[in-house]
Amino acid sequence: MAMNIHKRAIAMSSYLLAFLWGIYILLSLIGWGGLVNRILFPKYRIGWGQKAAWGMAFSVGVGGVLNVTWTISPITILIYLGLGFLLWLVDIYKNRSFVTESLNNYRISWQKFQKDKLFIIGVAVILAIIFLQYAGWVYAYRFMGHDDYQGYFVYPEKMLQIGSIGIDPFNNRRIESALGGQSFLQTFTLSILKEVNFNIIDPGIALIISLGILWDYIQEKRLTAKRAVFLLFLFLFIPYPKVNITSSVTSMALFISIFTTLDWDKLKVSSPLSNAGIIAIITAAICSLKSTFIPACGLLFISSYAFYIIGAKENRKAAISEFLMASTLVVMFLLPWMISMYQSSGTLFYPILGKGYHGSVYGTFVMPSSEVTPGKAIQITISAIASIYFIALLLLGLICIFPRTRTIVGREVFLSVLISAGLGTLIVALAVGGERISVYRYPFPIIYPAIIFLMVNALSNPKVVENTSQTKTSKSWLVAMLVAGLLMGGYDNTKSGESNWQRYSSLIANIRVGLSNMPLVSDQEIARHIQMQQSIPESEPVLTRLEKPFLLNFKRNQIFVVDWPGGASLPPGIPFFKGGEAVADYLISKSIKYVAYSYKNEGGLQKKKFSFQLRPTAHIWLRTTVRQGFNFQDNLDELGKTRKRIYDDGDIFVIDLYQSVKNRGKQ
Repeated sequence: MAMNIHKRAIAMSSYLLAFLWGIYILLSLIGWGGLVNRILFPKYRIGWGQKAAWGMAFSVGVGGVLNVTWTISPITILIYLGLGFLLWLVDIYKNRSFVTESLNNYRISWQKFQKDKLFIIGVAVILAIIFLQYAGWVYAYRFMGHDDYQGYFVYPEKMLQIGSIGIDPFNNRRIESALGGQSFLQTFTLSILKEVNFNIIDPGIALIISLGILWDYIQEKRLTAKRAVFLLFLFLFIPYPKVNITSSVTSMALFISIFTTLDWDKLKVSSPLSNAGIIAIITAAICSLKSTFIPACGLLFISSYAFYIIGAKENRKAAISEFLMASTLVVMFLLPWMISMYQSSGTLFYPILGKGYHGSVYGTFVMPSSEVTPGKAIQITISAIASIYFIALLLLGLICIFPRTRTIVGREVFLSVLISAGLGTLIVALAVGGERISVYRYPFPIIYPAIIFLMVNALSNPKVVENTSQTKTSKSWLVAMLVAGLLMGGYDNTKSGESNWQRYSSLIANIRVGLSNMPLVSDQEIARHIQMQQSIPESEPVLTRLEKPFLLNFKRNQIFVVDWPGGASLPPGIPFFKGGEAVADYLISKSIKYVAYSYKNEGGLQKKKFSFQLRPTAHIWLRTTVRQGFNFQDNLDELGKTRKRIYDDGDIFVIDLYQSVKNRGKQ
């Protein structure tokens, strides 16, 4: 009995530590964002949500430098977070009178609305939802085996172990998915916690940051209290797609940040260098988080500056100068990540600056859009435009743009957001070949923040208010209600993966399991991976096709992680459908002597479970990855019979390609 109480106390302490560590990370980000605020805009103050977003974007830039110099480590991360926390404390102390005044204003507002039961209930519901969302993401026990275990878990592990995301030309997600910004943010969690806590950053902290930015922006736009509560509830109500630990809500937070930053009136009176600096920091961060955000982010950057330059008749030189400075800074902030990508995968910026070692270069892999004909492109475009989110975007965009004159004024933020979110969504839909889930999941972090941003302005557009036209104001409110009804009643659960009830049920389950401190991986499994790796001589490179390669010691050996076989590899590419010997000859030519394979569980890609993806009606990318994966694993099984197994525990074997079973003396 006493032992059970002791174990439960330890489990609860572990969960509480993780919960508080997330808050510590948030405060550190606010501290770094405050520093950016003081350096670029010393005369003006921004809210804590925007500070946190700026701090997150700045941290991604710092991560690029640390990554390319191979200087990331648990100590480095703890020092960085500690400095950010100190900056937050200093900022709080220096502005303690402002903090006191703000708290007093909140107290007065609370007293004002204390008798409004509907408002009180709304606030209570919002606070309950955000608490449940954060508490439920502190711990998670279910992850995406293919994406996370073989890719997105590996990258932060490597960063903390060897100082960088490193070189892995055989990893498809390394080249396709992102430059590495999200993986660096994940080191903030992993530096002191475990893989089960990866969701603290995204969605956990990122959702709080998003709400903080929206709350400040809503106040700036002078919405009524009830409308503010309604908008915040709407933002939280729609279940965001959560498939793996790649950027989803972190990108939403940064898109909201850059939308509101571009609409910040202080940009009009600040220096071009300051404006260029903050726009470049956020833009570069978004582009490094995930490749699918690059089209929309690039369109936002280009369109906002195009309008700014065209409309700046008197100060056009200053506008052009700011654009050139911002463009240069974006490249500078991205360059460290790009250099690391080139060292690993043979391209600075996939696919814009080349495909590098991507499998499509060798003809053994396909792009998701490879079957998109002109006719199918039209079909995909129409389908995307007919989606509820696109319709909502267009309705709100028209309401915000309608009152404007034909004269271009400033950055035309509403029009720029509409162009970037709309065209960005269509570009992504075409790039993924219209694949049903991807068409919804990838554009969501772009289009949903745009919808919320435009809805805030539809309800508070100064040009509508100044007209003092009750009719126009009512029209804006009616359109906003129509959009809200579409979003709340028409989102597709099959695309998002979970309904709201399923999402919150999962979050409650996460809390319950988190309080029991159930490990993601058993001690026996960890020990088995350690024993397996010790069978390989230290410093020798090894190619792995494992279900959970993130458990390996990346400092002991140079480890190449094959996630989607054939998706990426060194020239002339891994051979397929030519037998195991062809694969062995290829790997030996690349000085790879050892191969580790989770043969019992087929590397997580079991034929019995995934053969249905080979049907003709499946998307071509899915068919290709599964077909290539099955063949590669068949080749490894073949080599497991013809090469010496230096390790075999019934689950994983390690083979020495230089030693055949018939001739063990071969060197």
